[in-house]
Amino acid sequence: MANLLNPEIELLNGAIEDSPEVKSYIYQQILEFEPFVTQETVISVISKDPKRLALQYEAEGKEVDMDDLRSHFRISITLSEGEAKIAAEGVDKDIFAAIRQAKDTLLQKLVAIQDNVVSQQERNMAIHHALQNTMIH
Repeated sequence: MANLLNPEIELLNGAIEDSPEVKSYIYQQILEFEPFVTQETVISVISKDPKRLALQYEAEGKEVDMDDLRSHFRISITLSEGEAKIAAEGVDKDIFAAIRQAKDTLLQKLVAIQDNVVSQQERNMAIHHALQNTMIH
């Protein structure tokens, strides 16, 4: 089972797949997810075909140079546990930058979720405390 200490890494380009530097970098980057995962969290790092983004870019009104897009790396990082799943992608000519983009985007999503949950819990605790405090001034 893939987890923080043993993530699932699928890199489609054989030269990259055998690169200890890339694998080491991936392990370093995913360690930053530690506050957000449990032992049951499955972590997947997958290299995807950047050319498949052409339609999405065209729909967004961006110009697409297929030759340039072919030279990019598209890295997806996914955290899943049970039915819950969250993912982010990074696209760059440098594989290390693409990995970092995916990690940073996913961390931003996780922090936003955490802030929303913590804020809601704090509000609920304040309301509960106010309701329990029956002292009248």
